[in-house]
Amino acid sequence: MDQTAFAADLRREGYRPVNTSVRPNLVVPNHCHDFDAKVLVLGGEITITRDNCPTTFRAGQCFEVLEGTMHAEHVGPEGVALLSGRRRNGGSLTREAFESDLRREGFDIVNGGQQPNFAEDLHAHDFDARIMVLSGEITVCRDGKAEVFHAGDHCEIPALCQHTTQVGPQGVAYMVGKACRRSAVN
Repeated sequence: MDQTAFAADLRREGYRPVNTSVRPNLVVPNHCHDFDAKVLVLGGEITITRDNCPTTFRAGQCFEVLEGTMHAEHVGPEGVALLSGRRRNGGSLTREAFESDLRREGFDIVNGGQQPNFAEDLHAHDFDARIMVLSGEITVCRDGKAEVFHAGDHCEIPALCQHTTQVGPQGVAYMVGKACRRSAVN
């Protein structure tokens, strides 16, 4: 499946697209999520086990795990890169759920903020970042498009994505997840 078409389908169906890569040989025992997930494997492989039935998915293949479905995950020896969509049926993403998602996916979590009107010139990070605004606002400009994020909003800035930021007049407080990802499966 085409990555761009998959992402467009996710958005149309109310999913929040997330790019993720997971370290090799990670095993996540039986668990369930508080969201529906649709996933496109971009590289590597992952085995999903439901009802004691394992199915392995490789690059170009898709799968779905509905909210509350018990399943186990086993990442292959090269790791796995995914484009996944998450849709919470209970409404908006809470701070607790955002933090839980970050921890489940191996992100380091930092709480921080910036002073009013702080601005950063064009730059990129060597890590994937996911940010949830806790108070205030911040404008992130990437790919020539500026987006304003307010309290409760969240965004993703993949590693090496060129972007600028501009903090609003009240400053900004945020929770950020940072993860260095393997480039072998990207």
